[in-house]
Amino acid sequence: MKRQELRTSFAAVIVAFGTLFAGISPAQQPPQAKSGQFEVATIRPGKPPADPRLGESFTSGSGPGGLFRMVNVPLKQWVEIGLSVNDYALKAPSWLDTSRFDLDARSPANQRATPEMMKALLIERFGLKWHEELQSVSGYELVTDKKVLVQSAGVMERLKGFHGSGAGPTYIDGTNMPMSELAKELGKLLGRPVVDATHLSGGFDYKLMWRPDNDAAVAEQKRHGIDVDNLPDSVFTALREQLGLRLQSAKVPSKVLVVDNINRQPTGN
Repeated sequence: MKRQELRTSFAAVIVAFGTLFAGISPAQQPPQAKSGQFEVATIRPGKPPADPRLGESFTSGSGPGGLFRMVNVPLKQWVEIGLSVNDYALKAPSWLDTSRFDLDARSPANQRATPEMMKALLIERFGLKWHEELQSVSGYELVTDKKVLVQSAGVMERLKGFHGSGAGPTYIDGTNMPMSELAKELGKLLGRPVVDATHLSGGFDYKLMWRPDNDAAVAEQKRHGIDVDNLPDSVFTALREQLGLRLQSAKVPSKVLVVDNINRQPTGN
């Protein structure tokens, strides 16, 4: 599975925590749960997909009672969700990648399921323990190329203090934003830490666009009048051609969460 597909899958699971799912009988209702915890959570071993190429999967949807479901998701992703941590910043036993479970859970009334609820579930049912460390990890430095093209923010923008940024699958833009903000957005996109090493100070206006890597997205952008055929083929190329910046591989400091303990099987439902 491609890196972007993995990141999209993980992000979709995070988004799914803002949804509800109908799948637990009202007869299972327990006493009122504490804030930040599921009222009820049923965990079962996941079943390997019929086609190994399908990888992990999840289902979610809306329904009464604040119910939520995940299907056949590796335990490592449960930990990533609960601790709100990217894959590169998690040091955990390798078996978490292949240990899969299903989850049927319900959040307290009028509350949406949150990563905090998943964290509480992992602590209670899997005995999760962890600590934080500052480590050097593989990432990128954002540096200037031969000719810097990125433009400083306009005078009126600076005087009025106006600033903002946005990002999508194939674009990043910013108005009166520091280079550190661009580095942060690049890190989210690439799933690796990116640090600002441009030595450019102040606010900047920038707009990065590159060509999608699938035909459906290309067709969609063409329908919106975007000249996709003349866009760079990657964010790396777009940085050089559109902003005069580049990414270079480097060991960079990053907060890392180290799993000290997690049980292979949960306590009983």
